[in-house]
Amino acid sequence: MSILIVNQKLLSWGRKFLVTDEEGIKKYGIVSSLFKIPKEFMIYDNFDQLVGKVTHKSFSFLPKSFLELNGQIVATISKKFTFFKPKYNIDAGNITIEGSILDLNYEIQRDGITIGSIDKNWFSYRDKYSIEVQSEKDELLILGLVLAIDNAKSQEPPASTPASSSF
Repeated sequence: MSILIVNQKLLSWGRKFLVTDEEGIKKYGIVSSLFKIPKEFMIYDNFDQLVGKVTHKSFSFLPKSFLELNGQIVATISKKFTFFKPKYNIDAGNITIEGSILDLNYEIQRDGITIGSIDKNWFSYRDKYSIEVQSEKDELLILGLVLAIDNAKSQEPPASTPASSSF
């Protein structure tokens, strides 16, 4: 089991994130495009090699993102058409999400078994995610899904009443 901490830099052109382990050692770097269409999040390993990418589909009726790892699209995240409570569809084989997307506290499961969990710390001066990964081989998949979900969620207009999102 490993824990990844995602720190978002508040004052930067574009969005840059540093992903560390519990000891603060860099594991991944994430850079989002500033003016590029479609919007992309590039995931780099600690040797600055591109290892993944989240791409937001432009000109779509509802928000849709693609997760690409090692040159292959491994997941598609899209918002479902609803009037009240935001819902999402994840097409990533046998992976499901359980929990609250609105609060950014949820589990990522494969065949009903938790492979990762996300907990957002709301009490820091910058956004901070804690991602618990059960197997190191799933780190990039889980990190990419978290980025894609957060990107789809950020495309929504602010809600007037609190509601939890679900898949």
